Amino acid sequence: MFSIIYLLQNILFILIIIGVLRLIFGKAIREYHSNWSTLIDGFKYSSEDFYDKVKKELLSKEIQGISTTYIYRNIGGLTSGQRKYLRVMWKEYEYDICASPFGTGFFISWWLLTKDSLANRLIKRIPFVGNFLADKLYPKTYYKIDTASMFMTYANATVQKIIKDIMNEKGVRALTELEKQPVLNNIFKR
Repeated sequence: MFSIIYLLQNILFILIIIGVLRLIFGKAIREYHSNWSTLIDGFKYSSEDFYDKVKKELLSKEIQGISTTYIYRNIGGLTSGQRKYLRVMWKEYEYDICASPFGTGFFISWWLLTKDSLANRLIKRIPFVGNFLADKLYPKTYYKIDTASMFMTYANATVQKIIKDIMNEKGVRALTELEKQPVLNNIFKR
């Protein structure tokens, strides 16, 4: 009887260790890939209507596995208010869109994030061999770089199309090509 209790305790201990390791190493960390923003002065529009148009347009592109949800981000510290964002998810990419009245204008921004595992981050920290191991276990392939670019291009083109449609509808000047350019971060560096 003592050996059965001892065996059950060991099994429980092993299951707890596996659960903790899975929790630690399974958690994704988001890395900033690129962003874009603009303020359209003298322009009023509903954030909800903007989000609805973006969702409808993106979902019409028939990209397999794309989904949307709303997230809320603190505008300051822990006790501050929150701002609503539209999150578009595809594979390991998240595209967060903000649309909000600001003063006499309307502000629009987006952030493209990629998810990186905690395990990959921990492996990179191993002295002398960490980056080598991370490169072998979690390679940054052309496929990953291209899919991030494809998703960003589609999502950005969608946001730009909705802005153009709304501005044409309201008789407001269109954005210049320079105003449409995203800011890229070199996320694929090691």
